[in-house]
Amino acid sequence: MNKETQSKIAALRSSLDEADMFLGAAATDEDIHSLETKCLSELQATVPKQYLDFLRVYDGLIAGGVYIYSSRPHKFRDSEGYSHALVDQNLIARDLDFMSDFLVFGESDMDIYVLEVASKTFQVRDRQAIDNVFEEFQCFDELLEFIIDLVVSRA
Repeated sequence: MNKETQSKIAALRSSLDEADMFLGAAATDEDIHSLETKCLSELQATVPKQYLDFLRVYDGLIAGGVYIYSSRPHKFRDSEGYSHALVDQNLIARDLDFMSDFLVFGESDMDIYVLEVASKTFQVRDRQAIDNVFEEFQCFDELLEFIIDLVVSRA
């Protein structure tokens, strides 16, 4: 994760309280290993290194109606809810056969954030009309910057 994006996340954390922002503590080595194993066995997908780097600092993020999936479900401190875990959310998405062409990293009210497996391109796609691609990026860090800028604009 680049330093500018990390600074934006830190600024969000300082300006939003826990009710307005979930920011997961760093994923452990065990969390990362388990995620990589589950992704390979259940999704037949390899987790991109830059996404793992993000999880090693922040294991998931929710703010302004935007979600970046965590390595595993984390119980929210002041409610009954849990963060959305990458493998679980992708298994749900793959109830629609064509979604096996993607690895989904997160979502907002309007978009989903994916890796298109065939092209190895990170994309922002329309939640309802999945064929609509709004943005494309060559790496996860660029996608992450786009997502964080969206959160900042909503804060």
